[in-house]
Amino acid sequence: MYKNRAYIIRTKTNLHVGSADSGFGIIDKEVQRDSISNLPVINGSSLKGAVRDHFREELASTNDLPIGDDRVKPFTFRVIFGDDEDEKKLDDEDKKSYDKLPKQGLVKFIDARLLFLPLRSNKRPYYHVTSLSTLKEAQAQLRDMGIDLSLGLENLPENKSVVIDKASAQVEDVVCEAFDADVSALKSLFGIEHLAVFNDEDFNEALEGLPFIARNSLKNGKSENLWYEEVVPRESVFLSILSYYDNFDTSRVNSKGKTDKDRFENAFTLFESKVLKDHIQIGANASIGYGICTFSKLGEAQ
Repeated sequence: MYKNRAYIIRTKTNLHVGSADSGFGIIDKEVQRDSISNLPVINGSSLKGAVRDHFREELASTNDLPIGDDRVKPFTFRVIFGDDEDEKKLDDEDKKSYDKLPKQGLVKFIDARLLFLPLRSNKRPYYHVTSLSTLKEAQAQLRDMGIDLSLGLENLPENKSVVIDKASAQVEDVVCEAFDADVSALKSLFGIEHLAVFNDEDFNEALEGLPFIARNSLKNGKSENLWYEEVVPRESVFLSILSYYDNFDTSRVNSKGKTDKDRFENAFTLFESKVLKDHIQIGANASIGYGICTFSKLGEAQ
Protein backbone atom coordinates (compact mmCIF):
# COMPACT_ATOMS: atom_id res chain seq x y z
CA MET A 1 0.00 0.00 0.00
CA TYR A 2 1.29 3.45 -0.94
CA LYS A 3 0.23 6.97 -0.07
CA ASN A 4 0.76 9.94 -2.35
CA ARG A 5 1.92 13.52 -1.86
CA ALA A 6 2.07 16.24 -4.53
CA TYR A 7 4.94 18.70 -4.87
CA ILE A 8 5.71 21.76 -6.96
CA ILE A 9 9.14 22.02 -8.56
CA ARG A 10 10.15 25.55 -9.60
CA THR A 11 13.22 26.09 -11.73
CA LYS A 12 15.41 28.90 -10.43
CA THR A 13 17.85 28.65 -13.35
CA ASN A 14 17.53 27.22 -16.86
CA LEU A 15 16.98 23.47 -16.82
CA HIS A 16 18.23 20.86 -19.27
CA VAL A 17 17.24 17.29 -18.50
CA GLY A 18 18.28 15.67 -21.75
CA SER A 19 16.22 13.20 -23.74
CA ALA A 20 19.27 11.75 -25.57
CA ASP A 21 17.42 12.63 -28.79
CA SER A 22 18.62 15.07 -31.43
CA GLY A 23 16.24 17.24 -33.38
CA PHE A 24 16.14 17.40 -37.17
CA GLY A 25 16.69 21.16 -37.06
CA ILE A 26 19.18 23.40 -35.35
CA ILE A 27 18.76 21.91 -31.85
CA ASP A 28 21.28 19.17 -31.06
CA LYS A 29 20.18 18.28 -27.54
CA GLU A 30 16.50 18.29 -26.65
CA VAL A 31 14.77 18.16 -23.27
CA GLN A 32 12.70 15.24 -22.03
CA ARG A 33 9.05 15.40 -23.10
CA ASP A 34 5.87 13.49 -22.41
CA SER A 35 5.26 11.09 -25.29
CA ILE A 36 1.56 12.03 -25.58
CA SER A 37 1.16 15.70 -24.61
CA ASN A 38 4.66 16.84 -25.68
CA LEU A 39 4.95 18.70 -22.37
CA PRO A 40 8.49 19.00 -21.04
CA VAL A 41 8.95 16.54 -18.18
CA ILE A 42 11.54 15.39 -15.69
CA ASN A 43 11.41 11.61 -15.92
CA GLY A 44 11.03 9.84 -12.60
CA SER A 45 14.43 8.17 -12.94
CA SER A 46 16.14 11.52 -13.58
CA LEU A 47 14.31 13.11 -10.66
CA LYS A 48 15.18 10.28 -8.27
CA GLY A 49 18.81 10.32 -9.37
CA ALA A 50 19.15 14.06 -8.78
CA VAL A 51 17.57 13.95 -5.32
CA ARG A 52 19.58 10.85 -4.43
CA ASP A 53 22.86 12.53 -5.38
CA HIS A 54 21.93 15.62 -3.37
CA PHE A 55 21.04 13.55 -0.33
CA ARG A 56 24.19 11.43 -0.59
CA GLU A 57 26.32 14.57 -0.20
CA GLU A 58 24.66 15.25 3.16
CA LEU A 59 25.36 11.74 4.43
CA ALA A 60 28.97 11.94 3.25
CA SER A 61 29.69 14.50 5.94
CA THR A 62 28.03 12.78 8.91
CA ASN A 63 26.66 9.46 10.07
CA ASP A 64 23.95 10.90 12.31
CA LEU A 65 21.43 13.53 11.25
CA PRO A 66 19.21 15.04 13.94
CA ILE A 67 15.43 15.07 13.65
CA GLY A 68 13.27 15.81 16.65
CA ASP A 69 14.51 13.83 19.62
CA ASP A 70 15.81 10.98 17.46
CA ARG A 71 18.91 10.43 15.34
CA VAL A 72 18.53 9.12 11.82
CA LYS A 73 21.50 7.30 10.31
CA PRO A 74 22.24 6.13 6.73
CA PHE A 75 19.18 3.93 7.29
CA THR A 76 17.26 6.98 6.03
CA PHE A 77 19.09 6.96 2.71
CA ARG A 78 18.59 3.23 2.23
CA VAL A 79 14.86 3.08 2.97
CA ILE A 80 14.09 6.08 0.73
CA PHE A 81 16.26 5.23 -2.29
CA GLY A 82 16.91 1.49 -2.05
CA ASP A 83 20.03 -0.66 -1.86
CA ASP A 84 23.37 0.98 -2.48
CA GLU A 85 26.54 -1.07 -2.12
CA ASP A 86 28.60 2.09 -1.68
CA GLU A 87 26.76 3.11 1.46
CA LYS A 88 28.00 2.17 4.92
CA LYS A 89 26.67 -1.01 6.50
CA LEU A 90 23.64 -0.69 8.73
CA ASP A 91 23.91 -1.51 12.41
CA ASP A 92 22.04 -4.55 13.74
CA GLU A 93 18.97 -2.58 14.84
CA ASP A 94 18.65 -0.85 11.47
CA LYS A 95 19.20 -4.09 9.56
CA LYS A 96 16.32 -5.87 11.31
CA SER A 97 13.93 -3.18 10.14
CA TYR A 98 15.44 -2.73 6.69
CA ASP A 99 15.49 -6.43 5.77
CA LYS A 100 11.68 -6.52 5.92
CA LEU A 101 11.21 -3.69 3.44
CA PRO A 102 11.10 -3.54 -0.39
CA LYS A 103 14.70 -3.30 -1.57
CA GLN A 104 13.94 -0.85 -4.38
CA GLY A 105 13.29 1.91 -1.85
CA LEU A 106 10.10 3.03 -0.17
CA VAL A 107 9.49 6.14 -2.26
CA LYS A 108 8.34 6.10 -5.91
CA PHE A 109 9.24 9.19 -7.93
CA ILE A 110 6.54 10.01 -10.49
CA ASP A 111 7.45 12.01 -13.61
CA ALA A 112 7.32 15.76 -13.03
CA ARG A 113 5.21 17.48 -15.73
CA LEU A 114 5.46 21.11 -16.75
CA LEU A 115 2.33 23.07 -15.85
CA PHE A 116 3.34 26.72 -16.20
CA LEU A 117 5.81 28.18 -18.65
CA PRO A 118 7.02 31.80 -18.14
CA LEU A 119 6.63 33.82 -21.34
CA ARG A 120 7.52 37.46 -21.95
CA SER A 121 4.84 40.09 -22.34
CA ASN A 122 4.49 43.72 -23.37
CA LYS A 123 2.65 44.47 -20.10
CA ARG A 124 4.67 42.56 -17.51
CA PRO A 125 8.10 40.96 -17.51
CA TYR A 126 6.34 37.62 -17.96
CA TYR A 127 3.14 35.68 -17.40
CA HIS A 128 3.00 32.08 -16.24
CA VAL A 129 1.30 30.42 -19.20
CA THR A 130 -0.63 27.16 -19.28
CA SER A 131 -3.65 25.70 -21.09
CA LEU A 132 -7.00 24.50 -19.82
CA SER A 133 -6.30 20.99 -21.20
CA THR A 134 -3.00 20.84 -19.30
CA LEU A 135 -4.67 21.88 -16.06
CA LYS A 136 -7.50 19.37 -16.53
CA GLU A 137 -4.99 16.57 -17.11
CA ALA A 138 -3.08 17.58 -13.97
CA GLN A 139 -6.29 17.61 -11.93
CA ALA A 140 -7.24 14.17 -13.26
CA GLN A 141 -3.79 12.81 -12.37
CA LEU A 142 -4.08 14.16 -8.85
CA ARG A 143 -7.51 12.57 -8.44
CA ASP A 144 -6.25 9.25 -9.77
CA MET A 145 -3.57 9.37 -7.07
CA GLY A 146 -6.12 10.09 -4.33
CA ILE A 147 -5.45 13.84 -4.14
CA ASP A 148 -8.79 15.53 -4.82
CA LEU A 149 -8.37 19.29 -5.16
CA SER A 150 -10.55 21.90 -6.78
CA LEU A 151 -8.48 24.08 -9.10
CA GLY A 152 -11.40 26.34 -10.08
CA LEU A 153 -11.07 25.33 -13.73
CA GLU A 154 -14.77 25.90 -14.35
CA ASN A 155 -14.03 29.63 -14.25
CA LEU A 156 -11.62 29.50 -17.20
CA PRO A 157 -12.64 29.94 -20.86
CA GLU A 158 -12.59 27.19 -23.48
CA ASN A 159 -10.56 27.64 -26.68
CA LYS A 160 -9.38 31.18 -25.92
CA SER A 161 -6.01 32.69 -25.17
CA VAL A 162 -6.47 35.12 -22.30
CA VAL A 163 -4.62 36.89 -19.53
CA ILE A 164 -6.25 36.90 -16.13
CA ASP A 165 -5.78 40.63 -15.82
CA LYS A 166 -7.50 44.00 -16.12
CA ALA A 167 -6.19 44.74 -19.61
CA SER A 168 -5.32 42.73 -22.69
CA ALA A 169 -1.68 41.86 -23.35
CA GLN A 170 0.60 40.34 -25.92
CA VAL A 171 2.37 37.31 -24.53
CA GLU A 172 5.24 36.45 -26.86
CA ASP A 173 3.46 36.40 -30.26
CA VAL A 174 -0.02 35.71 -28.87
CA VAL A 175 -2.49 38.56 -28.42
CA CYS A 176 -4.53 37.73 -25.32
CA GLU A 177 -7.72 39.45 -24.28
CA ALA A 178 -8.30 40.35 -20.65
CA PHE A 179 -10.47 37.86 -18.79
CA ASP A 180 -12.01 38.45 -15.38
CA ALA A 181 -12.08 35.17 -13.46
CA ASP A 182 -11.65 34.01 -9.90
CA VAL A 183 -8.47 31.95 -10.08
CA SER A 184 -7.34 32.59 -6.52
CA ALA A 185 -7.32 28.86 -5.70
CA LEU A 186 -5.17 28.07 -8.72
CA LYS A 187 -2.69 30.87 -8.01
CA SER A 188 -2.44 29.97 -4.35
CA LEU A 189 -1.90 26.25 -4.95
CA PHE A 190 0.91 26.78 -7.45
CA GLY A 191 2.41 30.05 -6.23
CA ILE A 192 1.49 31.93 -9.43
CA GLU A 193 1.07 35.71 -9.49
CA HIS A 194 0.39 36.63 -13.14
CA LEU A 195 -1.46 34.01 -15.15
CA ALA A 196 -2.23 33.53 -18.85
CA VAL A 197 -4.24 30.64 -20.26
CA PHE A 198 -3.62 29.80 -23.92
CA ASN A 199 -5.77 27.70 -26.19
CA ASP A 200 -4.24 24.34 -27.08
CA GLU A 201 -2.82 25.46 -30.41
CA ASP A 202 -1.06 28.53 -28.98
CA PHE A 203 0.26 26.58 -25.99
CA ASN A 204 1.60 23.77 -28.17
CA GLU A 205 3.42 26.34 -30.32
CA ALA A 206 4.93 27.86 -27.16
CA LEU A 207 6.13 24.42 -26.06
CA GLU A 208 7.71 23.82 -29.45
CA GLY A 209 9.52 27.15 -29.18
CA LEU A 210 11.48 26.58 -25.97
CA PRO A 211 14.71 28.59 -25.73
CA PHE A 212 17.95 27.05 -26.92
CA ILE A 213 21.47 28.05 -25.99
CA ALA A 214 24.63 27.77 -28.03
CA ARG A 215 27.39 25.77 -26.32
CA ASN A 216 30.95 25.46 -27.50
CA SER A 217 34.00 23.40 -26.72
CA LEU A 218 37.26 25.30 -27.14
CA LYS A 219 40.77 23.98 -27.59
CA ASN A 220 43.62 26.50 -27.62
CA GLY A 221 41.05 29.23 -28.17
CA LYS A 222 39.54 27.53 -31.22
CA SER A 223 36.07 26.04 -31.54
CA GLU A 224 36.17 22.24 -31.54
CA ASN A 225 32.47 21.53 -31.18
CA LEU A 226 29.56 23.98 -31.40
CA TRP A 227 26.14 22.66 -30.41
CA TYR A 228 22.70 23.97 -29.44
CA GLU A 229 20.94 22.87 -26.30
CA GLU A 230 17.22 23.22 -25.55
CA VAL A 231 16.32 24.46 -22.05
CA VAL A 232 13.26 24.90 -19.89
CA PRO A 233 13.55 28.52 -18.69
CA ARG A 234 13.90 29.65 -15.10
CA GLU A 235 10.66 30.15 -13.12
CA SER A 236 8.95 27.27 -14.91
CA VAL A 237 6.64 25.25 -12.67
CA PHE A 238 6.39 21.44 -12.65
CA LEU A 239 4.03 19.12 -10.76
CA SER A 240 5.35 15.86 -9.34
CA ILE A 241 3.96 13.16 -7.05
CA LEU A 242 5.89 11.01 -4.60
CA SER A 243 4.33 7.70 -3.55
CA TYR A 244 5.60 6.30 -0.29
CA TYR A 245 5.22 2.86 1.28
CA ASP A 246 2.73 2.57 4.11
CA ASN A 247 2.25 -1.11 4.91
CA PHE A 248 4.36 -1.73 7.99
CA ASP A 249 4.33 -4.36 10.67
CA THR A 250 3.80 -2.37 13.87
CA SER A 251 4.06 -5.35 16.21
CA ARG A 252 7.86 -5.29 16.58
CA VAL A 253 9.33 -2.59 18.81
CA ASN A 254 13.05 -1.90 18.98
CA SER A 255 15.16 -1.08 22.03
CA LYS A 256 14.17 2.61 21.79
CA GLY A 257 10.46 1.85 21.73
CA LYS A 258 10.15 2.54 17.99
CA THR A 259 8.17 0.39 15.55
CA ASP A 260 9.26 -0.05 11.94
CA LYS A 261 6.50 2.39 10.98
CA ASP A 262 7.91 4.96 13.44
CA ARG A 263 11.39 4.51 12.01
CA PHE A 264 10.28 4.96 8.40
CA GLU A 265 8.15 7.99 9.24
CA ASN A 266 11.17 9.57 10.93
CA ALA A 267 13.28 8.80 7.85
CA PHE A 268 10.67 10.22 5.47
CA THR A 269 10.26 13.34 7.61
CA LEU A 270 14.00 13.97 7.44
CA PHE A 271 14.06 13.30 3.71
CA GLU A 272 11.13 15.63 3.02
CA SER A 273 12.45 18.42 5.25
CA LYS A 274 15.77 18.35 3.37
CA VAL A 275 14.07 18.36 -0.03
CA LEU A 276 11.80 21.29 0.90
CA LYS A 277 14.60 23.34 2.44
CA ASP A 278 17.45 22.90 -0.02
CA HIS A 279 18.10 24.03 -3.56
CA ILE A 280 18.49 20.84 -5.60
CA GLN A 281 20.33 20.59 -8.90
CA ILE A 282 18.52 18.54 -11.55
CA GLY A 283 19.79 17.57 -14.98
CA ALA A 284 22.95 18.46 -16.87
CA ASN A 285 25.47 21.29 -16.72
CA ALA A 286 25.66 21.81 -12.96
CA SER A 287 29.04 23.50 -13.37
CA ILE A 288 27.47 26.38 -15.30
CA GLY A 289 24.50 26.78 -13.00
CA TYR A 290 21.80 24.87 -14.86
CA GLY A 291 19.01 23.02 -13.09
CA ILE A 292 18.82 24.74 -9.69
CA CYS A 293 15.33 23.97 -8.41
CA THR A 294 13.20 24.37 -5.30
CA PHE A 295 10.52 21.99 -4.04
CA SER A 296 7.37 22.87 -2.13
CA LYS A 297 4.25 20.96 -1.16
CA LEU A 298 1.27 21.60 -3.40
CA GLY A 299 -0.62 24.47 -1.82
CA GLU A 300 2.43 25.73 0.06
CA ALA A 301 4.37 27.20 -2.89
CA GLN A 302 6.52 30.21 -2.09
